[in-house]
Amino acid sequence: MPPILRRVLAVLAGTIAAMVVVTLMDGVVGRLYPLPEGTDVRDPEVMRTAIAALPFAALALLVVGWAIAAAVGAFVAVRLTRDGWTGAGITVVVLLLAATVANLLMLPHPAWVWPAALLLVPAAGLGGARAAAARGKNGPQGP
Repeated sequence: MPPILRRVLAVLAGTIAAMVVVTLMDGVVGRLYPLPEGTDVRDPEVMRTAIAALPFAALALLVVGWAIAAAVGAFVAVRLTRDGWTGAGITVVVLLLAATVANLLMLPHPAWVWPAALLLVPAAGLGGARAAAARGKNGPQGP
């Protein structure tokens, strides 16, 4: 497979892995801290009120989930390049960060969520990319 195609597919796979983690973590938070019965999730005003009523732990878990997603997505992307190219992981992190900012703009969150997300998502993602690159240098490459 040509290296450029491998890199594009690695970014796609890393992005999908990150989205799966976000979906799983959102599900965990939804089970631990369910929205009130009958909440219309399509109504921005209703969602704004519901988010404002969530406890700190629920929002902290969401941010941690976004950070874990960035780390997993970047790790998967870099490992799949086979050559340890961290650009694949960084691309996944940029995409996930853009999605995070879009989420924060669409559904207002408490003020502390912005800096937490804008610091943790890239930091975790870069950590995942570096870990994958280091593992590629020190361990088996796989198929």
